[in-house]
Amino acid sequence: MDLKRLQYFCSIAEQGSISKAARLLNIAQPPLSKRLQELEEEIGSPLFIRSPRKMQLTEAGTFLYRQACTILSRVNSLKRQTIMIATRKKHVVNIGISYLYLRYFNQMLLDYYHNRPDWDINVVVSDSSHLEEMLIGQAIDIALMQSPADKQPWFVRELEAVDTIAVISAHYAAMFAGKALHFTDLSGVPLILLHRIGGEGTYEILRNKLYEKIEQVNISIKVSEPKLILEMMEQGFAGAAFIPRSEFVPSPQGKYISCPLAESFAIYKPAMVTLSTTQDRQLWALPAEE
Repeated sequence: MDLKRLQYFCSIAEQGSISKAARLLNIAQPPLSKRLQELEEEIGSPLFIRSPRKMQLTEAGTFLYRQACTILSRVNSLKRQTIMIATRKKHVVNIGISYLYLRYFNQMLLDYYHNRPDWDINVVVSDSSHLEEMLIGQAIDIALMQSPADKQPWFVRELEAVDTIAVISAHYAAMFAGKALHFTDLSGVPLILLHRIGGEGTYEILRNKLYEKIEQVNISIKVSEPKLILEMMEQGFAGAAFIPRSEFVPSPQGKYISCPLAESFAIYKPAMVTLSTTQDRQLWALPAEE
């Protein structure tokens, strides 16, 4: 059982098909299929359930994938660190940050900058669904984003949850100033909700909660960035929104206020996310822990 076969196997597991894995690895499909067949013969058991839509791991395949991820991540980390020592070159790190947590992760980026002088840091800001695609395509090394609902093929380090707050425009501010807000208070009020571009996330959880609590739900606009919500209210949008507390910035012109929720509603869960096969302690360890 060699490392190359394990790498090919993990790529197939993460991509969901041999054709996608072959494109990522830049090799032809027949040799990749052959390597997988050899590995399954060596194990003596199928590692995937084949279907027209997607290859899914068997129980044995799932066990091997988890163990292989640990082995490959250690080998990759060892290789990177050895090259850095040998060449004295900076370690290029590509970091993706979700629109949802720009302010939350700002200090972490600065900590990386100050504590990792050997890093050449590149940052891209995008929607969580796009960041997941970039991780799978290995265009970024780590994503700082909402914790994925589906934990495979990710290594996820969840950080402390961020409180959900309501942002109320000046038009409604007098009704809610100085008090905790109940969902029922927003019946009929125009709402802006955060919404990721692809897949399900906090939007669906919040929407379901609203329909459970409110007779007249009025979702007017869906956006992917908290900053845009605040800018729209600054420009005159009359209504309410829900955002992570970390992303709130007071209105310079008093065009909106923040209100705590009367009931706990923890949906914003920032996390550090990498592919399981590429996890590297240097990437996901917090600078303060070292």
